[in-house]
Amino acid sequence: MKILSIIFILLWLLFTTLFAQADMIDGYAPRNLTRGKMWSTYRNNGMDGGGNRGESNSHSQESLTYPGNMSRVGPDFVEYFLDIEAYINNDPNVLEMPRATIPQSSRGQGVWILAVDDMGDTLVSYSGPRNVTIDVDPEPYDIRNAPESVLGDSSYPNIERSNYSPYHYSIQSSEPVEIHNYRYNKYSANDDTPEEIIISQWTTKTGIQVTRKAYAWGYPDFDDFIIQELIFENTGTKILDPAYFSLMNAFSLNSMGHQWAEGHGMNWSDWRHNREQTHDDMFFYTKADTFTADESEFTDNYTDKIMFYQRDDVWVGTNWNDTGQPYNLEVANRRTSASSGGYHGQVHNQLLAYQYIGMGILDYTPDGDFVHPSSNAQPVYAKWWHNGNINQFDYEDPNSLEHTDTEMFNMVIGHDENDITRTPPDNPDLKMHALVFGPYRLEPGQKAKLVIAFVGGSAPDWLGEDEITWSLKPEAKLEIKLGERSLFRNFEQAKFAYKNNYDIPDPPPDVDIWFSNTRLGQVVVNWTNKAEDAMDPDYEGDEAKDVRGYRIYKSWPASHYWHYGPWEFAIEIPIGDSTYYNKNTGIYSYTDSNSFSGYNYYYSVHTYDSGHDHWYDINGIDIGPILPLESGSSSPEQKNVIAVTPFQSSNAQYDSMSVPIKVVPNPYRLDYNDPAHMYPDASDPYKLRFINLPKNCIIRIYSASGDLIFEKKHLNALSAEESWRQETISFSGRIVSGIYFWVVESLDLASFGKVQKGTLAIVK
Repeated sequence: MKILSIIFILLWLLFTTLFAQADMIDGYAPRNLTRGKMWSTYRNNGMDGGGNRGESNSHSQESLTYPGNMSRVGPDFVEYFLDIEAYINNDPNVLEMPRATIPQSSRGQGVWILAVDDMGDTLVSYSGPRNVTIDVDPEPYDIRNAPESVLGDSSYPNIERSNYSPYHYSIQSSEPVEIHNYRYNKYSANDDTPEEIIISQWTTKTGIQVTRKAYAWGYPDFDDFIIQELIFENTGTKILDPAYFSLMNAFSLNSMGHQWAEGHGMNWSDWRHNREQTHDDMFFYTKADTFTADESEFTDNYTDKIMFYQRDDVWVGTNWNDTGQPYNLEVANRRTSASSGGYHGQVHNQLLAYQYIGMGILDYTPDGDFVHPSSNAQPVYAKWWHNGNINQFDYEDPNSLEHTDTEMFNMVIGHDENDITRTPPDNPDLKMHALVFGPYRLEPGQKAKLVIAFVGGSAPDWLGEDEITWSLKPEAKLEIKLGERSLFRNFEQAKFAYKNNYDIPDPPPDVDIWFSNTRLGQVVVNWTNKAEDAMDPDYEGDEAKDVRGYRIYKSWPASHYWHYGPWEFAIEIPIGDSTYYNKNTGIYSYTDSNSFSGYNYYYSVHTYDSGHDHWYDINGIDIGPILPLESGSSSPEQKNVIAVTPFQSSNAQYDSMSVPIKVVPNPYRLDYNDPAHMYPDASDPYKLRFINLPKNCIIRIYSASGDLIFEKKHLNALSAEESWRQETISFSGRIVSGIYFWVVESLDLASFGKVQKGTLAIVK
């Protein structure tokens, strides 16, 4: 069984490698920015996120996913989160995650270069969103000779999940550089740098080499955005005059809720074809002469910012208000297989697409040796085009598949009916939008630079509530527009981080947690006291040693489809609390008395600090006091991303088979509203447990006609149980409804050869 599983994994990895060169997405090794609450995928052909096309594999990426979620799996995430032991043991694993109900907020973000050279040739080169022009070539960033060469941590897990630090170099082929500046139990050694950095670089036929540096933090209040520095260097031999740089985005907020339905024409339309039902986003651009904020009383507060943003609106094709994509039982696809994309724990009227996503401009006239645009009125153009059904070619945006360079240049540069500022929004719709900066005159060797922030916001973020808990509230739909306030608040945080050269108040460091099991089958959460010696780099002496305790949060009912919640506060433990701390070992242990054998749980242990009376920015200005800060849970490193499942402990009674073996639940009934007859976990719906087992035995299951359908050895000195998820011995799928017979034969010395039998009813 284990050998077969390992072979399967190796074959799967080989398959994805062999066929990885098929298109603009899979042909370039990805790196994933996952430290904050917003995630995205980067490649050295300039791609950011997915691709705006029909292939489903273009959506096996993170693309402004907010909140970040590991359900976009495949080769991108194998190196990060594959738990081989869990897979071999048939435990819940990230490999099984489907693509449904994931808050992926965009089909891709593109960087465009449009220029006329000194020979009079019009040149257009771009990297997405719809495709990548054929001239784009990856050019790996020379990290060893770059300012970032001194950055990066190589302690666990960074040595496995990043590919560069001064102490390790594991960059493969032409993949982007990924640097981690965070670590367990200590403040960052690079306090004035982002916690995670991904640097991608590519060249173009214009002679412009683009270097993109993407930054993220896992700090609460600083984890809702990704900052990007885009550096354009003329490495060619020709003068480019004029040259323009355009940021083109294919936001699609409604797509977060479009894979659960089969009625009313809503089936799987987010990542397949951009069907009509996805054309219901509401668009906002703060510099449009028609701009009115979603909460109109705040319009004047936002007009001094350069921000394009969207949210989901109502589609006229439904007979209910589908703003925020409420889950609707009437049209829901209730299939539960991982490949179906159907039901994964949603409840009626739960909001699935309530977020706001925006792109804000932080700087287009940066300090340093950079050329600035000749006009102070920036962006010089703002455009949008209909981005419709892909299979029917119902889209109007410029692209190299349909247009020449001159045609694309003229579609982007100049004023026409596609100007955002001159065209009242014909909302709702689905559009590609572009903000254009320039004109520049770039001689060989000269550089220009843009700094932008992709920002997320939501009502629960504004209210300080858990996203999933909030999305279930009856009044949630009435509160959706609070997400606009959240968006602009988070943008201000991004501006603060940028203006302060990325030196921001540091929360105390994360702690690494591990788990054990009580004799009663309860979870024990463990961590060391090492964080208590951490020294806050913004302070000195005793004030720098500011960790004061720990707060434990728990997620249950667990679901690794929604590993970002719901989180519930469990307990606060001051440092040195003798109830939980063993001073001889330096280990804290918290027993969750409300955990039960066979159920799946997630935990996040946060450190909290003392707070400080003062904090000084880069200019020496006191902006304090700083209230007590707490570490976060937005990144995978800040919690357990594979569920922990407590188990029934073995004992002599079970080994001697003097206690009846049981199968629970029995009968099994696939009904999420009937927790008495199944484990109520949408991520693990087929599980049954054999309990009271001897520590060494073999389990066999037969159909009513006597055919052997499953066989597994249980060889575990600690556990008296084994899970079965209704798979067959031939791996041909899951069993169907019916009556089955089970036989357990002891292999333990205390009862060798003894047999217990029983029946099992399955109802689906």
